[in-house]
Amino acid sequence: MPIYEYACAACGHLFERIMKVGEKEPACPACGAKETKKIVVPFRTNAWSTFLDGMEKRVSPHKFK
Repeated sequence: MPIYEYACAACGHLFERIMKVGEKEPACPACGAKETKKIVVPFRTNAWSTFLDGMEKRVSPHKFK
């Protein structure tokens, strides 16, 4: 699932959410305001970091002892 970044319109708090594509925008976790704005950032998923960690363990197993 993609990781989205949001900014609260009321308090300016920045936060991230792992969400399904098309899911409605979340409320601000700091102040509870429902008006948040999606920030344009490069596409990221948690699957990519998991893949990279697995590859590094295979290439450099001595780092993970």
